[in-house]
Amino acid sequence: MLNKKADIVIAVKCAPEERILRDIKKAGLGAVELYLSKAIMADLKKVIKLCRGFTFRYAIHAPSDSFEPEKLADLAKAVKAEIVVFHNTYWEDEWERIIRNFNGISANLCIENTYSIHEPLKFMRRFNLGRCLDLEHFQMECLGIYEDEFIRAINQASHIHLTGYVCGSKLWHTHIHRSAKHNFYMLGLLKKAGYSGFVVSEAKTSLQTYSEFKKLNAFYHKGRSKTS
Repeated sequence: MLNKKADIVIAVKCAPEERILRDIKKAGLGAVELYLSKAIMADLKKVIKLCRGFTFRYAIHAPSDSFEPEKLADLAKAVKAEIVVFHNTYWEDEWERIIRNFNGISANLCIENTYSIHEPLKFMRRFNLGRCLDLEHFQMECLGIYEDEFIRAINQASHIHLTGYVCGSKLWHTHIHRSAKHNFYMLGLLKKAGYSGFVVSEAKTSLQTYSEFKKLNAFYHKGRSKTS
């Protein structure tokens, strides 16, 4: 937790691979958002067995290259996922099928903003889904930060994606600690908005290393003291 009031949990987004999960655990981090694809979902039993071998709190990100809601729901139930994130890639009848399959599963279903902060709103209204607020995408859309609007969007968020990106930089999909000063500020905005939940460090594959995870955990603990 960042602090007792905010209850912010720093998580890593990664594929369900043993080496990566082991390094995340060794680095002292306790939460993961699983990146999924059609290929990964092909051997669901293997994924479930691997993930159950760790004591992480889990979120999962639905594949954008397939539509297999039954298997996705089985995975969410098996790993006790708290959040399931979707991109806007489905037709209305497919959304209805997704929701039917998740009936009775406690995971919060969320839609991520990709090109516009308004994109998830129709799904939130039509299907009573949550918002996954991707703050890299939001900063790129706004060409920076407009604090009042950011806090308003955070107030609607059930789940947060954050990276090292700062407007004008080339730090797309890098870990949060790559822009430590900026992201202490961003975590301060989350606290100001009263956000409680996962903050996922969404970094590219080349940065899925033990060294990077250790730096992320150090940032996390420094953030606790800065914002307490």
